[in-house]
Amino acid sequence: MSFFSGKPKRQNLDDNAAGLIAHFEHSYNARLVDYSPPSICPAPEESSHEDNNVKLPKSGRVCELTLSGDSMSCSEHVGTRIGDMRERPVIAMDWVNMSEIAWDHQQSQVRFKQNAPDGSDETHTVIFMVANSLEFEANIKLRLKGIGTRQRGAFRLPSTSYIGMFAGVTKPKPFQRKRASLTTDTNEQLPPLDEMRTIALESYRGSGKPMMTENSARRALAVEHIYDGKCTFHVQTASGPGLEGYHTDALLCLGENDVSYYSSEGQMFSNNKTLFMAYEEIDSWEVRDSTNAADNSFILTQKNSNLTFMFTLKENNWSTPTLLHLKHCMEFFWNQHLEHNDMPAQPHTTHGRAVARVFTLQGHKNPAPTPVGQLDIMDSDGRVVVNFNERNRRASSVGREAMPAAGSNATGVIGSGKFESIRRNTTKGSSKRNSFFGGNNKAPAVERAGVRDIWKYVVKHQGWLTKKGGLGPTGKKWLDRYFVLYSTAMGHYMSYYSEYGDSPFFSNERKERNLIDLGKVTFIRPVSNQQDAPAFSFDIVTIEREWTLCAQNENDMQLWLQLITTAVDEDVAIVPDDELCFEVKTLKDPTDRLMKYDYSTMIKVSAWGVSVGTKNGKSEYHERFFWCYTDFYKWSVQNQFGKLTLFVSVFTNNDFSQSSKQDFEFRSRQAVQLASAIEFYIEKFMSIMYLRNEGLEPEGDYDEDEGPQYDDEAGYDDEIVGGEVQGSDDEPDSVSQQVDLLDLGSDDPPIATAVPIGNDGFGLPDAGSTTAPSAVQPPNPPTTFDPFADGVGGGGGPPPSNDLLDAFTTPSFKAAPQNCLDNMNNNNIPQFLKGKNEGMLYSEPGVINVMLKQEWRGSQGRLSLCYVNAGQSPISEIAAEMNAEENNPDAIRMQLNALANNSLAGGAQVVQQLMVECMQPFGDFPIMTLSFSVGGAKCEYKLKLPAAMTHFMEATPMDGADFMARWQKLSTPALQNQCVINSKTATLPAIVEQVLEQSGLKTIPSLAEKSGGICGVGTLRTGTVNASGGKISVGVLCRVEINAGAQAYRVTIRTAHGGVSQILGDHLKSRLSGN
Repeated sequence: MSFFSGKPKRQNLDDNAAGLIAHFEHSYNARLVDYSPPSICPAPEESSHEDNNVKLPKSGRVCELTLSGDSMSCSEHVGTRIGDMRERPVIAMDWVNMSEIAWDHQQSQVRFKQNAPDGSDETHTVIFMVANSLEFEANIKLRLKGIGTRQRGAFRLPSTSYIGMFAGVTKPKPFQRKRASLTTDTNEQLPPLDEMRTIALESYRGSGKPMMTENSARRALAVEHIYDGKCTFHVQTASGPGLEGYHTDALLCLGENDVSYYSSEGQMFSNNKTLFMAYEEIDSWEVRDSTNAADNSFILTQKNSNLTFMFTLKENNWSTPTLLHLKHCMEFFWNQHLEHNDMPAQPHTTHGRAVARVFTLQGHKNPAPTPVGQLDIMDSDGRVVVNFNERNRRASSVGREAMPAAGSNATGVIGSGKFESIRRNTTKGSSKRNSFFGGNNKAPAVERAGVRDIWKYVVKHQGWLTKKGGLGPTGKKWLDRYFVLYSTAMGHYMSYYSEYGDSPFFSNERKERNLIDLGKVTFIRPVSNQQDAPAFSFDIVTIEREWTLCAQNENDMQLWLQLITTAVDEDVAIVPDDELCFEVKTLKDPTDRLMKYDYSTMIKVSAWGVSVGTKNGKSEYHERFFWCYTDFYKWSVQNQFGKLTLFVSVFTNNDFSQSSKQDFEFRSRQAVQLASAIEFYIEKFMSIMYLRNEGLEPEGDYDEDEGPQYDDEAGYDDEIVGGEVQGSDDEPDSVSQQVDLLDLGSDDPPIATAVPIGNDGFGLPDAGSTTAPSAVQPPNPPTTFDPFADGVGGGGGPPPSNDLLDAFTTPSFKAAPQNCLDNMNNNNIPQFLKGKNEGMLYSEPGVINVMLKQEWRGSQGRLSLCYVNAGQSPISEIAAEMNAEENNPDAIRMQLNALANNSLAGGAQVVQQLMVECMQPFGDFPIMTLSFSVGGAKCEYKLKLPAAMTHFMEATPMDGADFMARWQKLSTPALQNQCVINSKTATLPAIVEQVLEQSGLKTIPSLAEKSGGICGVGTLRTGTVNASGGKISVGVLCRVEINAGAQAYRVTIRTAHGGVSQILGDHLKSRLSGN
């Protein structure tokens, strides 16, 4: 931050550049593509000079654009030969008269509109193509900013818009942009609404049922394709010539050139194929996908004979590919085969297709040819490590003009080089790669056998980009990562690695730091919205998070963006197979099937619709409604007294009549993200439905009034929502703060905890790309930090501003006192530690029953205590107290609400709520004293409450390699607790997995054999705040080894805080001993 102005440094530098650039002129080679009305430009002359050095497609008039302090002028050179060429002005446009500027960075075009200079109502429009529209836009933005500063309100900036997947600071409004089309049909029509609804319901209830995010089969298949060049599916039975028989472990592999069948996994490892069939040998194929298991099959037809492979429809909670995944894989490879043979893609398919039409500044056009990406592997100094002499890439460019290589050709008074230096000085950071890498590259690794045949098909582009991650002395720092853009059977993915040697070209190990699913991209900012981003930075915004990446220069940046947007366009009809989860409070439900005014409602958004249900505990979910995207009539987000509310109007039957509409209201801090997810999937759904009617003659008009509508007047534009939310791509501090359950002035519980994606939700050191607020973020992450880092034994303290700190070093925790529990009246605690969230806490027959319902979110919880008069005599003077002498307020913060009534007639009941928050590790249950009078006698009971430390544990996904690395890091004896537990019952892995899950630990099945035990990962959430205002969390690693012969377990726990290790060890000992 600047000490004088309070503005970010980047903004101050931009202000300086904007003031300086008006003193210079810059010229750009361009083509005048279109203009209106025709009278604004003189007629072209046949003798206009065609400069062979202008590397632009041969469409439009060659011209030169000159940007000056007050205007932009266009001129062309005409004459009969080089010696007598003269410059002729074509058109000039003053900056002050411009009303609109629209950018199409995919086509590298820009459209200017200005009011007629004569004062008439006529609008002049011109469209230019330049070599690098990103550089051109940066120049114009600085000039307009400088004019606005000099004229102080007298100048109104022209409106700015983007075509395609690009956007500015705020997200594009839904359905106002036209997505790319995969079909050449010019009269695209949607199927009837009832037909689309049937398709969605069948898909949702069948193999399209959404999976848990961490178990996405689509992602797993994409990774397999990247590493092995194929996608593998398990087959139940196979029939056909030479294939009869039942094979429990038979495999079907789809690859780039053929379909292979192995009767066993051993055959696949030895590459001993039972069946091999090249795509040229296949006449046709069919996938029969049904909820009836007997009909689930994949049929290949060859020379009038069928080969049939049968599959079993399995639950989609695990990463088991379904028939829908098989269908999509076959579509991809089959369409690639057709394209390679100059044949059109198979109709109605969604995978493996090239873009047929795009919407441009001139309307729908054939897509421009995609620039060729980099296949050679280079180190961070730009030296070629692996050279591919021949790309052998499947590229369809029939009938297309050659696209110029990305590059700038600006010339002028100071030259493009000097303008480049001005541009670089306006932002923090440098475009020189060596400033981030000191040439400390590892020795070149050895390439994998046969990898080149895979690499040339799956890799679209690769190179070094900078991203924010890790931790430095002042917080997160910008790090260079090796990025690879892949084209897989499941869509396009970007993966990044610490070194190029970690990529699949060299390593069989899964060393990618993370995967960016381009099928989940909502829009792309060609200029980053982050103030501390270096020059040449751009943002990729997905439904899950936001990535800020920085290229080496504007040419590199343009190449990346053109390739990424092309990939996003090709994935226009590819949908994720997982779901986004949002916890909301129901405010309005005309059916009364949801619990109102309580955050017990869960909304799950996925490919085929929106599921609305109620949750019970951490895992139980009961669906109440499923709304297909055809059912949505209107939705909007409104700010009501500072709280965001989603309004939804849906149809409730197949006739889609106005009388069948019902209105719902849900309150959530994530309402903007929830609405954005719905819009994203509706766009995807419509793209799929358009392809359903591909090649069919339209039978009627689609009634737009019956389809999904966005209530723009009641929407979430910046001025409506106010300063709290500025579109789904912003993350103000007010949104990231966690609401305090103990603050009775607020009726909002903590922010909804959603399923983490990959490792970033956990706080990896390299997971630091700027994160957009979304449904997949942890409860309160303004920044991310590693909760497993060892800050206890020296080696540097925690960074100044992070909410997930490594250990309880500030403040230091006091040991929780041991409670005297010998005289406790209830012994029903264990049931509430084994996944049961409501039940009988204590019963005194004929007198009183105490029922309990527990809810836990992050570091906070709510216990609802229901006192029931179990007798006929009235109960009076009911009082409950949390005595500070019997409880440690430093460990658990508690607040007991007042009773609405302290007297109960026979059979009557009253509910009292206790709010709790974990502040420190603790090992004993809190004690509540309950007293009342009945029949003239005074009664008093001391009741243990099931607020165990494990209730504040969150199961945390982690891969095996990361677990082992952290396990070694936390080997300090002070951080470890190991004990041997003799069990009274059988020692079974299923029991261990159940106990770990109920204790808030996520198991890692892949480590069971490697580590010799069952491993689990969790994070303890607390409400203790550090000096920077972040809440402290502790990472927990656990390994349980089984000795079946001795009927014993050996439990080892390592955490960043020794007290947590000790307490969790005692808890697991009591659970696994069988007592």
